[in-house]
Amino acid sequence: MASSAHATTTTALAPSALEAEDLPRLAASRLRPWLRQRHDGAVLTDLLEDDLRTALLQLDTLRGHLEDVFRALLAERPAPLDLLEAGDDRHAQEALDALESALGSLRRRLSQAAQRVATAPR
Repeated sequence: MASSAHATTTTALAPSALEAEDLPRLAASRLRPWLRQRHDGAVLTDLLEDDLRTALLQLDTLRGHLEDVFRALLAERPAPLDLLEAGDDRHAQEALDALESALGSLRRRLSQAAQRVATAPR
């Protein structure tokens, strides 16, 4: 039975089944019924959804930076200016800082959700 649940989760996370921007909404909607008993449960799930969206956005920025680096390095004849521009990681560093902050918030909110789910009436 556990493998069936894992297969469903894996399928739900497959890029062809769901776009990345839908994952935070799906995750929050799956958690929301377990937190309904508390007046602030909806707020917590909304904040979790925001944290997930922010983390995904920052990951996209980091991925974009790495793609630029690969483009510069894999060029037929690497141009010095392209290599220098690819080395400018200011936006990637800012995204990394924002990702670190989003992950910290996500960790705290997941801990709060875990506590509330554990104490929720069944």
